[in-house]
Amino acid sequence: MASLTLPFSQLADQCQATGLTPENVVRIATVLSRSFGVHDDEVAILKLDKTQLRFIYPPLLSNVGVIPLNNSNSLAARTANSKRPEVINNFAQMRHASIFESVPVESKTRSLGKTERNAIVIQKIMSVPVISPAGVIGVIQISRKGSTHKAAGADFYPSELSRLAAAAAALAKCFN
Repeated sequence: MASLTLPFSQLADQCQATGLTPENVVRIATVLSRSFGVHDDEVAILKLDKTQLRFIYPPLLSNVGVIPLNNSNSLAARTANSKRPEVINNFAQMRHASIFESVPVESKTRSLGKTERNAIVIQKIMSVPVISPAGVIGVIQISRKGSTHKAAGADFYPSELSRLAAAAAALAKCFN
């Protein structure tokens, strides 16, 4: 397990002093994207700000709004409140807060036209809390998007969820 978290531990050490600067957030998202074999627009990093979660990646979503922790339809809020990692391989069929999905996020690793970009939705998702000694300080989510469940690719497995939880634990020191 240590070898799986090594890139995240090294990245956390490099980012700890300066925190979640825009440059560090992009670096973290890039490493997460590559480690889990997803596109850069399938990574979300949220930081807890009092009683709400704010997107810090993708940066475009930081201007769209926040997710209150009492939002009963938000997976990110549920993750923060329960402090439990979760994988959902039928996410598109579940009731969830989809306002952020409707914002077209640019991707450096996926080339889609505007019409195609609007047709893809989150089909599968992993969501893990970022926890410090003081409690939950953020949430990291990795998703697979597509126009259909099959088009989104492989399901997420418990082993990947464990890897993401370990990565979040290593990256927690960057959130302070």
